[in-house]
Amino acid sequence: METITDRLNRRSLELNVSQADIIRATGAGRGTVSGWFSGANAPSAKYLESLAVALKTSTTWLLSGKDDDINSRTEPSIDISPIATVGYAPVISWVQAGSWTDMESISNLSECEKLPLVPGAGKRSFYLSVRGLSNAPHFEEGEKICIDPDWCLEDIQTGEMVVVSCDGEATFKALIVESNGYYLKPLNPNWSEQIIPLKENCTLVGKYVGSFRPAKKFNLSN
Repeated sequence: METITDRLNRRSLELNVSQADIIRATGAGRGTVSGWFSGANAPSAKYLESLAVALKTSTTWLLSGKDDDINSRTEPSIDISPIATVGYAPVISWVQAGSWTDMESISNLSECEKLPLVPGAGKRSFYLSVRGLSNAPHFEEGEKICIDPDWCLEDIQTGEMVVVSCDGEATFKALIVESNGYYLKPLNPNWSEQIIPLKENCTLVGKYVGSFRPAKKFNLSN
């Protein structure tokens, strides 16, 4: 008899949806989603709707394998996602990013400034405010960068921007992937330290997925 795990794995293969995609779509933790795919646990009610949307199907089909009249399973080419509702993410401090474990580790979350999520950002994403000139002119001082924590280092490519925590201090740099390890590089060619080895005590906080740039007024006078 086919289980919800069987249907989840089959539908994911049909749509070429990865576990990382499911993590970003549902906001569930990596271990939780892994358990759904292995059969160690089943998706709880709070994740079913977003999981169904990610897999372009219905909660009825996920739970029973049967289609209902309203949200029947569609062909992979048909997008049944609802008109986007804007999600928001908190702006946290670099100190908080340095000790990041998950969103629950942010004690003053309700007091944090909230900004709309950039397209493609996972539900657990957060913002940081750029400090310093190590990545100038590509990133400006004070620019709000959106960081998605639901990425594995192995899935990030050379040239993509990451936030990494080393000894409790977070830094924002471009990643370099080499056969002998990982390195960080500032985008500012005049920065003193150009290649920084990623040490064993460093952990990935998240991947940069976009910036929030509010509208601004331009000075057109000569």
